Amino acid sequence: MVIGYNRHKYLSFCLGRQQNLLDLKYRGSYLHHAYQSTRSLAKQLIANSRIQKMSGAVEVEILSKETIKPSFPTPHQLRNFQLSILDQIALPVYISNIFLYKANDEDDGDLDTKTERISQRLKSSLSETLAQFYPFAGKIKDEVSIECNDDGVEYVEARANGLLSEYLQKPDQNILKEFHPFDTENPIGSTGPILIVQVTFFKCGGVALEISSSHKLIDGMSLATFINIWAATARAQSSKAIMVPEFVTASIFPPSEFFVAFPVHLSRCEQIRFVFDPSKINELKAKVASASVPKPSRVEALTALIWKCARDVSGSTRGSTRASLLVHAVNLRTLVVPPLPNNSVGNNVGYLSAQTSDKEIELHELVCILRKAKAEFSKNGLQNLLETKSIFNIPESIKDKLERDEIDFFTFSSVLRFPFYEAAEFGWGKPLHVTFPNYVFPNLFLLIDTKDGEGIEALVTLRTEDMALFERNQELLEFATVNPPIN
Repeated sequence: MVIGYNRHKYLSFCLGRQQNLLDLKYRGSYLHHAYQSTRSLAKQLIANSRIQKMSGAVEVEILSKETIKPSFPTPHQLRNFQLSILDQIALPVYISNIFLYKANDEDDGDLDTKTERISQRLKSSLSETLAQFYPFAGKIKDEVSIECNDDGVEYVEARANGLLSEYLQKPDQNILKEFHPFDTENPIGSTGPILIVQVTFFKCGGVALEISSSHKLIDGMSLATFINIWAATARAQSSKAIMVPEFVTASIFPPSEFFVAFPVHLSRCEQIRFVFDPSKINELKAKVASASVPKPSRVEALTALIWKCARDVSGSTRGSTRASLLVHAVNLRTLVVPPLPNNSVGNNVGYLSAQTSDKEIELHELVCILRKAKAEFSKNGLQNLLETKSIFNIPESIKDKLERDEIDFFTFSSVLRFPFYEAAEFGWGKPLHVTFPNYVFPNLFLLIDTKDGEGIEALVTLRTEDMALFERNQELLEFATVNPPIN
């Protein structure tokens, strides 16, 4: 079901550096006030950081805005959806995900006809899919629940004046700002729609599909499950998709009246792609191997390299190397007993933490620190999370240093092996490129597969002044290519 709709919000990616990190215990209206103050900060940031379109940049014209509702009403007994403790302590922000598609040459008709077919297919299949993902069409009611009132999701269509091939030859993460609703008043995913979609049509027939999803309910695997079912429904023109979502997280991790959350720190940032070919990844793994960790994983090797380079940048800008804290997202679905299926929807994410002193440290030593942190989390992570009801298990001494800005804080996440390229096939081919833009959460590093599944892209978000040093780091460039063309 589709109705006219005027609200227009953009939201950005999930985690960032919590400078002046505070251990805040939220109850009742205090949580609301914390969100509102962050919202005001976001307004000020975006107002001050509006970037004029560069010469040659893609310009986008908004064609329409609508609300897509579920194809049939949510039953009364499902109208109150309970959040889990993992949803409660998740940062109240949006994950932004963009899929780029080339023109479908097999589709007959002129450009307007092809565009209309794609539009109708996306909207009708989205409506059917929302009937299964009924919480996505609802509204966050309070700290413990979503009102599944079938309000629907925001759906925007736009037209780009440029060619998709021009972007693919000279990719720039900043240009991707034009492919989602940009005039934002609220990058906080606690008061707006749970899902926002923008479809941008290029004059060459290419398509950019942007999905902004609230991290208060949706983690990376939940998003992949949603896209998989939506795309399968679009291909079959039927609601009988290849799987159904399972909403079981709250039964395993029930909500709590008392929990610890963290404020969101926003800053003007730059994001750049660093691509690691399979051969370079193998070289790096060989370099960081040691007697303690003779066979490091791809994630361990790349995380250690990026962590070291980020520490080098901090040391250069501040005049000396500082102690650092790294947190890394962990998919909990495989750690609980019995394991949760991949199609379980909700936040099933924990965060392991690893620390360094202010001393210089070698790559293989960072790998050892990461391996030890992973082992500790596998042993005690779930128990610590439930006992502290905090997104990060950080010692008080470290929290004090974070408050005084005496330690560097880095957030890492990985969606490697998540089926984004395979899942997002809506009937006109698989995406040429998948990415997660982020412009306001600094010191955030995301690992994602290249299209062939063999290489790895590191999406690095830093403050602009830090990125200028990071992208020239010779140790990094020994293994990575900066923003190569997308084939």
